[in-house]
Amino acid sequence: MGEEATKTIRTRLHIASGERSWLHNARLASREIFNQTIRLKQQGYNRTEIQKEVDRDDFLRNNKCAVVGKALQTWDSYQSLKDWWENQDEPDGGKPTPPSTDKSGAYPLVMAHTEGYRLTVDDDTNRVQFRISPKPYKKVKGHLRGEPDAMDELRDALTSEEVDIGQAELLYRDGVYYLHVTVTREFDVPEPDTADTVIGVDINERNVAFTALDRDTMQTKGTLVLDYGRVKQERQRYHTITTRCQEHGKTSIHHRLGDKEERFTEWVLHRLSRAVVEFAEQFSNPVIVFENMSGIRDEIKYGSYMNRRLHKLPFHKFEKFVSYKATWREIPTDTVDAYYNSKTCSCCGERGSRQGRRFRCTNDECDVVQDHADRNASVNIAWREKAKLDGNESNYRTHKTQPQVRLVRLSGSGRVSRPTSSRSLAEQGVLAHG
Repeated sequence: MGEEATKTIRTRLHIASGERSWLHNARLASREIFNQTIRLKQQGYNRTEIQKEVDRDDFLRNNKCAVVGKALQTWDSYQSLKDWWENQDEPDGGKPTPPSTDKSGAYPLVMAHTEGYRLTVDDDTNRVQFRISPKPYKKVKGHLRGEPDAMDELRDALTSEEVDIGQAELLYRDGVYYLHVTVTREFDVPEPDTADTVIGVDINERNVAFTALDRDTMQTKGTLVLDYGRVKQERQRYHTITTRCQEHGKTSIHHRLGDKEERFTEWVLHRLSRAVVEFAEQFSNPVIVFENMSGIRDEIKYGSYMNRRLHKLPFHKFEKFVSYKATWREIPTDTVDAYYNSKTCSCCGERGSRQGRRFRCTNDECDVVQDHADRNASVNIAWREKAKLDGNESNYRTHKTQPQVRLVRLSGSGRVSRPTSSRSLAEQGVLAHG
């Protein structure tokens, strides 16, 4: 079936003509338009009225519409979070705050293709040329640079009628201008029931575990555990700093730290989701399976400290990242029930006990003495997907002990020693041995 997926291609600008100051001024104007849009939305203005109020002569009208659209998306995200918080019986943590409008720094310049910016492929040099309109009658031109694979994808998108070039964002960091371009295309993603390999994925507070099983024999093809405990540590650090600053009346620190925490979390989730998809690509006709986490926040009631930690886990965002990356590779995804996956033995199906990351089977007749609890959960997720696809509700299991699990930790940057399960991951400098 046809399914659309959008991908962001990150490139750098090599400016050949035009003033860099035009780009800087346009980004400052973007911040002013963003702030004004949020203030007007708080006052009850609709999108059409906002478009008229924020109009200005020194800013391209199409760019203005794009910036207003992104600001309204930010506002809608805040409203969704606030509605969820208000519907809790005993809300934990502070009430979500609206997007800040007291920031004076630059904001990404959001542009539509062929209007705010245009990309073309030079036939002689094979370079991707850009033309950006930061303000009326002002053009900045040059060519894009980036990773070879990213540039090849961008050239294919520009020359293919099946791929749509969408909005782009102009950013500035450490003296370099970057252009993030979105491309959208349609894929023929097969149905989950056509899969030959079932890959169960379990995500919790510090690990992502996944195991690939052959659908016919249910023999293990591969298993891996990714440790991202650094996210937990960073979130606790930001929470401590924010709490102490609020106690001393320094409430403005909340917005700055919140942005940093969110950017860091997304950085980790993008790399983890990429690792899951690359792991799945090693096997024939895979389907990636998650636990159905809907309603989990309503069921978890452990007190304010544990609720704050568990309710902020990015289950949905991680699944979303994996799903769209999998769609881009034409790999289907699915969900199964989440109950007792980490406390049920993947060999005999009996309920065992979990202590930290260690699972122990209490069945004396079972061959499993202990296993990594998260890997055990990923195997159970794969079993439940097989039962779902085959229409078999019985608890049939033939496994003995699983292969030794490989624990891989997130690495900040640079080339690292590669895990034996996935050479491509190490080549990107994403993972390191635990």
